[in-house]
Amino acid sequence: MPAKCGALRIPQHRYRAEMEALWRILTAIAAVLMQNFGRPAGQSEGLDGTEQEILEAIVFEDETKISRYLQKASNVDKLFSINEKTFSPLHFACEIGKVKIVEMFIQAQADVNLQQIQGASPLYIASQNGHHQVVTTLINAQADVNLQLKTGESPLHIASQNGHDLVVSALIKAQADLNLQRNTGESPLYVASHFGHNQVVSSLIKAQADVNLQKVDGYSPLHIALQNGHHQVVSSLIKAQADVNLQVNTGASPLYIASQNGHHQVVTSLIKAQADVNLQQIQGGSPLHIASRKGHHQVVTSLIKAQADVNLQEVDGRSPLHIASYFGQHQVVSILIKAQADVHLNENTNGSSPLYAASQNNYHQVVTTLIKAQADVNLQVNTGESPLYIASQNGHHSIVSSLIKAQADVDLQQIQGGSPLYIASQSGHHNIVSSLIKAQADVNLQEVDGSSPLYIASQRGHHQVVTSLIKAQSDVNLQHSDGSSPLHVASLNGHDQVVRLLIKAQADVNLQEVDGCSPLYIASQKGHHQVVSSLIKAQADVNLQAVDGCSPLYIASQNGHHQVVRSLINAQADVNLQRNNGKSPLYIASHFGHHQVAISLIKAQVDGNCEHIDKQESSKYSSALEEPLEQAEFECSPSDPELSEQLHSALEQSGFTESRAALQSAAADVLQQILRSRLNHVDFFVVGSYSEGWGNSLTTLDGRTDANSDIDVMHLIRGREYHQRGLCECDGAPEQHELVNGHIQCSGYASNPASTKPGFTLRPALDDVFAGRLCRYPPIALLLPNCVSNISHPVLEALRKVLTSASSPCHVVHAASPDREGEELRVSTSFLEKRMLRSLTTLQGQLFITLKYLVKKVICHKNGFNQQGLKSYHVKTITFRMVDETPVEQWKKENLVSLTRQSLQMLLDCVEKSREQDRQTPDTPDRSRGRIMDHFFLSDAAIYLKGADKERVDQHLDGIMSTLRTVIDRLPQLLQQFIGSLRPVSDSGTFYFHPFQILPDLRPMPFTKSSALQYYQIYDVVRECLVRLSHSDCSPRSQESLTELIARLPDCALSAREALRALACLKFGYRGTAERVVSLYSGHSVSRGIAWSREKSATEATEKFVMRHLSSRDSAWKFCFQFDQRPKLEFLPGALRERFPFRLSDGYYYFYMNFDALLWALRLELRTDRVARAQDWIRDVSEREDSDEQELQVAAFYCSNLEQLREILKKLKMLEAVLPDGLKKRLQEKWHF
Repeated sequence: MPAKCGALRIPQHRYRAEMEALWRILTAIAAVLMQNFGRPAGQSEGLDGTEQEILEAIVFEDETKISRYLQKASNVDKLFSINEKTFSPLHFACEIGKVKIVEMFIQAQADVNLQQIQGASPLYIASQNGHHQVVTTLINAQADVNLQLKTGESPLHIASQNGHDLVVSALIKAQADLNLQRNTGESPLYVASHFGHNQVVSSLIKAQADVNLQKVDGYSPLHIALQNGHHQVVSSLIKAQADVNLQVNTGASPLYIASQNGHHQVVTSLIKAQADVNLQQIQGGSPLHIASRKGHHQVVTSLIKAQADVNLQEVDGRSPLHIASYFGQHQVVSILIKAQADVHLNENTNGSSPLYAASQNNYHQVVTTLIKAQADVNLQVNTGESPLYIASQNGHHSIVSSLIKAQADVDLQQIQGGSPLYIASQSGHHNIVSSLIKAQADVNLQEVDGSSPLYIASQRGHHQVVTSLIKAQSDVNLQHSDGSSPLHVASLNGHDQVVRLLIKAQADVNLQEVDGCSPLYIASQKGHHQVVSSLIKAQADVNLQAVDGCSPLYIASQNGHHQVVRSLINAQADVNLQRNNGKSPLYIASHFGHHQVAISLIKAQVDGNCEHIDKQESSKYSSALEEPLEQAEFECSPSDPELSEQLHSALEQSGFTESRAALQSAAADVLQQILRSRLNHVDFFVVGSYSEGWGNSLTTLDGRTDANSDIDVMHLIRGREYHQRGLCECDGAPEQHELVNGHIQCSGYASNPASTKPGFTLRPALDDVFAGRLCRYPPIALLLPNCVSNISHPVLEALRKVLTSASSPCHVVHAASPDREGEELRVSTSFLEKRMLRSLTTLQGQLFITLKYLVKKVICHKNGFNQQGLKSYHVKTITFRMVDETPVEQWKKENLVSLTRQSLQMLLDCVEKSREQDRQTPDTPDRSRGRIMDHFFLSDAAIYLKGADKERVDQHLDGIMSTLRTVIDRLPQLLQQFIGSLRPVSDSGTFYFHPFQILPDLRPMPFTKSSALQYYQIYDVVRECLVRLSHSDCSPRSQESLTELIARLPDCALSAREALRALACLKFGYRGTAERVVSLYSGHSVSRGIAWSREKSATEATEKFVMRHLSSRDSAWKFCFQFDQRPKLEFLPGALRERFPFRLSDGYYYFYMNFDALLWALRLELRTDRVARAQDWIRDVSEREDSDEQELQVAAFYCSNLEQLREILKKLKMLEAVLPDGLKKRLQEKWHF
C-alpha cells in the first residue's frame, strides 16, 4: 500500500521567505515614513542609506528617485544584502508587483535573468506572486521563461503550484517548456494536479503537456490528483487520455489509490475508462484488497461488479476477505461472501484463515457472518492454533461462546500441546475457562512438556481459574516433565492463595521434582515465608532433601531468608542436616555473610529448643556487628550541601545525566521500531524504566539493565476496546463501563498485568503486558483548568499532546484494586509517565534514581530493612509531585540531599495519613485499605501497598512508617553507601546497545527475498543461517542457498557474516577457505557500543542518530535466540561445539551467540593468526569490564598466561558461570586446576 503523499515541497522558495521577511521590514519602514510625514526611518540591518532609500522608493513608486538612482550604470544590477539575504532592486520590484518600476529597470538595461543564490530570477518571483503584468513585461524583455532554480523549478512550475492561471497562460504563450521537470521529477502539470488547480490543469492539457509524465517515485499527475481527492482534475486528466493503469514504483495504480481513499465516483470513472480492476502492487494488493481493508463498501461493490477477482491473493497470501476480516469490516465481509469469496483461503505467513483473523481481533459480527458462511471453525494456523484457541488467549468471551456454539473442538491442541483451556488458564480469563469447562473441555490435557491447565494457572497465580479447575476435577498432582506439580510452581512464585487452594484439594505437599526439590524446598529457596508457613501447616516434610542433599533449611540459609529459616527451625527442621558435600546450613549462611540467619542457627544448636528464638539477643549480636561502621560513618558525615555535591558528582560520573537518559530513551525507541518491523505490527510498545530514560540501572546509566530489573513490552490487543460511561463520544453506541477509582468495571480478567520471561546474565528479564484500548483518557489532574504547577509550560504541552497522539493510546491493563480481582481493569497512564520522566532535568533524574535506590535497595531489599509494600511506582509518583510542587529556583545540585529528605518525608506523610484514616474508619471498604497516596495523573484514583494481605495492611503500614523514619534519620550514611555502589562510565562514555541480544520477541519471522536487507531483518537471516548449518543436508543446492543467504548480510553484521561464512566452509569441507575467511578480517574491530562523551547534548540523542550508528558500524554481533533444541554444529571441533551456541540456562531454550568471540575462537583453533595478535585479544578480554561469559570462556580455553587466566576465571566466578566440561578438562590438563 503506498504511503500517502505529503505536501509537495516546491519552495515558494527560500527566496520567497527571504523577501517576505524583507517586505515586513520595509512595510514597517513605510509605516514610519507615513506616520512621520517624511522623516527618515531608522537604518535596517545590512542596508546602507542609499540602498534603503531606493527600496523605499520602490515601495512608494517614487520614479524621480529611481531615475536618479539608475543614472549610475553600476546601480542597475547591484545586489543588496539584508540579514544575510541577497537580492537586486529588480527582484524586489517583481516581488511586490510594481510594474512601472520593473519597466524603468528594464529600460536601464537591467539583467532580466539575474538569479538570486538559489536560482530565483525576476520572472520566477513575479510568476510566484501572480503579477501578470510584470510577467508580461519581463517576457517582452526576453526573460528566459525556462530558467530554473537549483532544485529544478521553473516560472511555470511555481505559477502552476499557486494557481495563477493568467501567468500560466502567458508563460505557455511564450513557449515555456510544458514538460520541464524538477530534480525529483515533478512537471508543471503534476504540480497543478497536486494542488487541485483545475483551470491551470486544463490550460496545460490544452497546450499538449504530457499527462503521463512521472516523477522519480513513479507518481503521475493522475496519481497525485487521486491521492489528494481533486475530482475535477481527475476528470480532466482521464478525459485527456491519461494512462489509467500507470503504476508508481510501489505498483499502486490510479484505481488502487482511488479505492484506498474511498472515492467512489472516481472509482466508477476509472472503471469506465477501462482501468484494470485486478492490477496488483508489488506486495500483491489489488484495488479490492485496499478497499476491503479500509471498509469502503461502495467501492468494493463497484469493483466486484466490474469483475474484480474476490480471491486474488497478496504475496503473503491474504485475500480481500482475510483483510476485511482482520480489520473487522463486517459490511465488506458480507459483500465478499455474497460474491463467492473463499472463506478458507489462508494467508502464507502463519496460515491464518479469515475466521482466525476475526477471532483474534474480537470482531464478533465478522465471526458470526463467517460461521454462517460455513467457515471451518477448526482450521488451524501453521503452529496449530485454532480460532477458539486465539480467542481464548486474547480473552474474547463472546467469540469463544459463538465458536463453541458452532461446535468448535474445545480440545484441539497446537503443536506444543496447548489447548484453548490451557491458554485461557494461562491468561487468567476465568469466564472463558468456565465456558470451556462447561463445554466439556479436558481439564487434564497436557502440553508436550507436561504442563496442564491447572499447572499454568497455578504458576501465574490465577486463583479464580485454579478454583474452577479444581472444582472440575482437575488432577492436582499432574506433573510436568521435570517432575514439578501445580503446587511446586505456585510455591515457586509465592502465590500463597493458590497454594492453600491446592493443599485444600489434597495436593501432595511432599511430591518431588526430578532433582528432588519439594514444594517446601522451592518456597524456602525463594524466601516466600507465607507459602512456607502454609506448607508446614499442611505437614510438609521439613527435612526432605533434594538429590544434592540440600534441605529446605539449607537453601533458605544460603539465600539469607531469615523469616523462612525461623519458621523451619520452629517446625523442628534439622539444623545440622548436611548437603552431600558435607556443608551445613550454618556453614553456608556464614559463608555468604547472613548474620541473622547464622545467629538463629547457632541459637537453635545451643539450646536444642527451637520453639522460641531470643530476638533480643539476635538483635544485640547483629547491632554489635554493624555499630562500629555506622558510628564511623556518622562521625565523618559531611554537611548536606557537601554531601549533595558529592552525590551529584558521583551520579554524573556514573552517567546519570539528562543527555544519557535521552540516549537511553532513543535506544528504546529503536528497539521498539525493530520489534514492530519484525512482527509487522504497530501495537507493540517498549515501556517502563528501559524506555523512560531513568531507572534501568541503579549503578550506572550505560544502556545495560540491572539484574533485578527488566524490559517491559506492552501489546495492545486488536479488537479489545473499552468505553467509559459519561466520557465516551464514539459513534455506534458501544458498550460502556463505569470508571471507578481509576479502574473500569469489567469482569472476567485476571489481575495479572504482566507475563514474565526470565532474565539471565546475558539477557534481561522481560515483562509482556497485554492491554486493551480505552477510547479516551479520563480527566488528567495536572492538566485540568486552573491547576497551578511548577512544571514548565513545554512539558505540560508535551503531556497534552500525549492525550491525542496515536502513538500514545490510552489503555487498560489486567490489574485491579484490592479484593477486586476479576471485576475491573486498571487505567494505565504509562505514556504520560514516560513523557514526564523523559522531561526530567539532570538533577530531577538524579533525585528519582536516589529515591529508587533507597526504596529498592535499602527499604525493601532482603539485605536492607526487608520492609515490603513499597514499589518503584511509589517512587515515580513522589518524584512527579516533587517536580510539580518544588519551585524552579530550588533545583540546585547543593540541594540534592535536602530534596531527597523532603521526598522521603512526603512519602512518610502519605503513609501516615493513610494509616490514620484506617484507624478512624475501621469499617473502610477493602478497596480503600492499603491506599498509600493519590494517583498523580488520575484525579479519582489511588495507589496501594504492594502485595499486602488485607489482614496485614495495618501491620505493613506501621512497618513502612517506622522504616521511613529510620531512613530519614540515617540518610547521610545511606547516601554515602549509595555513592559507594555507583559505577562510573568508561572514559569514552560507552553506551551499550545490542538490540538483537535483548530483542523482546524471539519468534522467527519471514524475511524479504529481495537482495537488500533492512536492519531489523538481520536477526532472522542470522537465525536461519544457524538453523541450516545445523542440518545434515550437504547437497550442492543446500550449499548454494546458504552461501547466498549469508552474502545478503550487510557490513553492519560483518562479524556475524564472516563467522557464518567460515562455519559454512567447515560444514562443506573447505577448511582452507575457512582459514582465509577468518584471517581476512583479523584486524577488524566490532562496535562495542555508542561513544557518548559528557559534552554531548540531549538534543543529539535521537532515534535517527542511534539507527545511523547501528547501520554504519559492525553493530550486529551479539544475538540471543530461542530454539526448540540446541542447534548442533557437528563440524566444529569439540572445544567450540560445546560453547557455540551458548545455552543461557538449563531448563530454558535460550541461546547466545557472540560472533566476534566465535571469529577469534576459529582463528585460534585453525591457527590462522599470529600468536601475538591472538594473545592481545585474550589480554583485552581479561582486562575489559564488559567481557561476556562466552568470550571469557574462549579466552580461558586458549590462554597461555597464568596471570591473565586467573583474572578471566575471577570474572567468570563473578558472573556465576558454570564451566563446560571441555574447559574444565583443559584447565586441569594444562594448568592442573
